[in-house]
Amino acid sequence: MGLLSRTFTPELVDFVVDEAGAREERTRSLPSRLVVYFVLTMWLFTGNGYGLVLRELVEHWPRRRGEEWRPARTGSLTSARQRVGPGPLRLLFDRVAGPSGTPATPGAFWRGLRLASLDGSLFDVPDSEANAAAYTRASNGDRPGPYPQVRLLALVECGTKAMIGAVFDSFAVGERTLAWRLLAHLHTGMLLMADRGFPAFELWQAAAATGAQLLWRASGSFALPVDRVLSDGTYLSHLNGARGKRIAVRVIEYTVVTTTLGADGVSEETSELFRLISTLLDPATAPARELAELYTARWTSETIFKHIKIEQRGGRTATLRSNSPAMVEQELWAMLCVYQAIHQLAADTADRAHLPVSHISFKQTLAAARRSVGADFPPSPANRQGP
Repeated sequence: MGLLSRTFTPELVDFVVDEAGAREERTRSLPSRLVVYFVLTMWLFTGNGYGLVLRELVEHWPRRRGEEWRPARTGSLTSARQRVGPGPLRLLFDRVAGPSGTPATPGAFWRGLRLASLDGSLFDVPDSEANAAAYTRASNGDRPGPYPQVRLLALVECGTKAMIGAVFDSFAVGERTLAWRLLAHLHTGMLLMADRGFPAFELWQAAAATGAQLLWRASGSFALPVDRVLSDGTYLSHLNGARGKRIAVRVIEYTVVTTTLGADGVSEETSELFRLISTLLDPATAPARELAELYTARWTSETIFKHIKIEQRGGRTATLRSNSPAMVEQELWAMLCVYQAIHQLAADTADRAHLPVSHISFKQTLAAARRSVGADFPPSPANRQGP
């Protein structure tokens, strides 16, 4: 079954188009439903121009005898994208995003807590006048970067690599600021891991208030006074807020020793010092060694961005396609939607084969998704008008 219509059924696409107010006002050769599928398909064939993407999408649709198909011009497709806007794609992501692991899913839970990770990545956008006004650039010394950039922050489920939520903004907006916009996805029964760029009193307080447990790395310069040493060698500390406010945290410090057997015998290499802070204060219910081992699952976020940038995008260093902020938003929501659809296919395959999702190749699943495009859905609910 076609991947796109498997996850994004025509009925669902019609719903988000109407919900976003993006339905065409008259019969068009590029109806809104087709345009949504076209924008999604762009993220399966990132190396193809608009015409080739459209051909991949519609070339298998049945036609009446003698009926000819002529591809729409690039300008027409651009205008159709602008007409539809980012709204339907954002709503589409909201409908398919979310955790999918169960307590039986390997790596999805630890002691009854769903494992989640928070991390970000940057995407270059074309250096158009509109994009340059909306998105800032990184700088290299006194020289600005070649392209404006978008910063994307994603909340993901560790055991399945499912996207739970995502937000993005200009490069100038830091990850800590973006994290506030994802707090609505946190809840009791979750353990959230994050890297050392996130700890701050206000954000920690707000994240903990959701009921989620936290396990975040802290930098070596982050002030963590020793309030009380615990039986397992970890210690209780506190974060300082405004007007004398304090929040108790537990600090777990450790190094990783790697042993290598070589021609000259056994050698050992010790890593840098890791400092984790957590809301899990009791060593009896949250052993320090287990927390240290759990933290490696935080790299799930970076694995997902690798899948998107290297495999889904094809390893290209080029910018996104869109020359306006609205179309950048549309393109990024489509990117996240397609990633989630590929993940769901991999997760279903793993479940049927009784395997961890990590055993299912993202690259092979992506290849299967590409082969399935255009196989089983019409461009509009009432007719099959060709573009």
